[in-house]
Amino acid sequence: MHQVESKNVDKSHKVWNRWGLFIIIFVMETIYGIYLGYFKNVLLGDSVSRTANAFYVLYCKPYRLTSMGLIWNPLPSILQLPFILASKLWRPIATKGIGAAIVSALFAAWQGKVLLDTFKAFKIERLFSLLITGLFCFNPYIFFYGANGMSEMMASAFIIKIVCSLVLWMKEGKGSQLIEIGIGFVGMFLTRYESIPFSVAVCLAMCLHIFFQKKEKRGCLDRKKELFYYMEATMWVTFLPMIYTVLVWLFYNWMITGDPLYFMDSGYSISAYANYYSGYGGYTGALIYVWQRSWPFFMLIGGVLLVRFFSKRFLKIDTLIFLILALGNILFIYDRIAKNLSAGYVRYFCYPFIVAIAWLPYELSEMKGIRRRFSVGIVSGTLALTMIFFAWAFQYSETMREDTLLMVPGNSGEVADYINSNLKNEKILMDSYRTYYVVMNINNINNVVTSCNPDFKESVKDPEGNGIDYLVVPEKGSYGNMDALNRAYPKLYQNGADWCKEVASIGEFKIYKVLK
Repeated sequence: MHQVESKNVDKSHKVWNRWGLFIIIFVMETIYGIYLGYFKNVLLGDSVSRTANAFYVLYCKPYRLTSMGLIWNPLPSILQLPFILASKLWRPIATKGIGAAIVSALFAAWQGKVLLDTFKAFKIERLFSLLITGLFCFNPYIFFYGANGMSEMMASAFIIKIVCSLVLWMKEGKGSQLIEIGIGFVGMFLTRYESIPFSVAVCLAMCLHIFFQKKEKRGCLDRKKELFYYMEATMWVTFLPMIYTVLVWLFYNWMITGDPLYFMDSGYSISAYANYYSGYGGYTGALIYVWQRSWPFFMLIGGVLLVRFFSKRFLKIDTLIFLILALGNILFIYDRIAKNLSAGYVRYFCYPFIVAIAWLPYELSEMKGIRRRFSVGIVSGTLALTMIFFAWAFQYSETMREDTLLMVPGNSGEVADYINSNLKNEKILMDSYRTYYVVMNINNINNVVTSCNPDFKESVKDPEGNGIDYLVVPEKGSYGNMDALNRAYPKLYQNGADWCKEVASIGEFKIYKVLK
């Protein structure tokens, strides 16, 4: 009887050890996310726009999945659909970012669990594992993105899963770990396009490992030929799921819009917005710009390299593998910024920090005894330093705070209130590219014609002929230039037109009545 009870207690402890940190992180992130969105009205534009894409699916008729659009990767919006459905009972679940916060909190908790499980797989002491995982998950930067509904947290979790599976494969060589990497890349591609350059970095890292590690060559009698076949087969197993996913995405773009690269070159894409980016001064100017925003994320890389130096492993091939993984994406973004093809928000440069933390289980497993304890001290100190820095930076650094200031378009709520009070039964035309938060706060969505409606293009061409009563037009400049009404009628916002009359000006938005 006592033995049975003892086994049950041991089993419950194992379950708690496995899921305890997950539950703690999820609850804390969710509470913080609700506090930010509902009580402090901190609603980041990119986060809310992903929610808006899901909102259109279940609010704008006809109800269809394609209403979320084909520009941004669909997974963050798809995962919010249950919460958008619940928002029909209480709209703040959508409009105050509650559903989005829960989704990002889930991924923040999951990445913590993946880290802890990987430390356990490498047989790292539990105290060290909890210390390092906790210092990372509760870093102010990571914790903020785990609560704000942004896709960065989802991408971070998939990167950690990919790198953790990769280092386990480097140690154990199991085929199941390759499959885990492949599935991780599917999730990452459905979340962020940066998965493409990161997959190139991972592919190169795997090839280097296969080519230089002796244990990978044992079964190859004809070294060059069989090693190449082994390398090729490994790449196919790892990356075929992602290749398939990319091809399906291209196919959907082609079938729905007629252009397989619609997500890249449409009027709403990042490429279209590139015309409005500030010049960064070519590669030299971009280097300074990137360094100013990325150096805090290199601190943990420095800690890892310091550990490798003191343990006399700095000149081994896995140092190069680590650097390729850590720097691959940031070099790609640097090149894009230098060519004036991408914005340079701070969050784009966090990848080295994410890769470095996922590499640590492998790194610490290469040492024993006092060397491991010394290394834990170095990386823990580095993580503590980054925590202190970001706690300060979110309060006082204009550069580091730039991501936290990119809120939903100002006065969107006032525009929605005006429509709800004065235009309850009027048919209103607006492009959701800039008015997404206006749309989410309108009571009578059925009277709104926006870019996800089938008759949107025809309504823009001929508002009067399509029964439009009012237009909502954002100010020209930057994002406003990409608005369909501003593209169709370039002088409308500044000069008006003889076929419509301005009835209200609220912040950057003007409301026009169509004259009939």
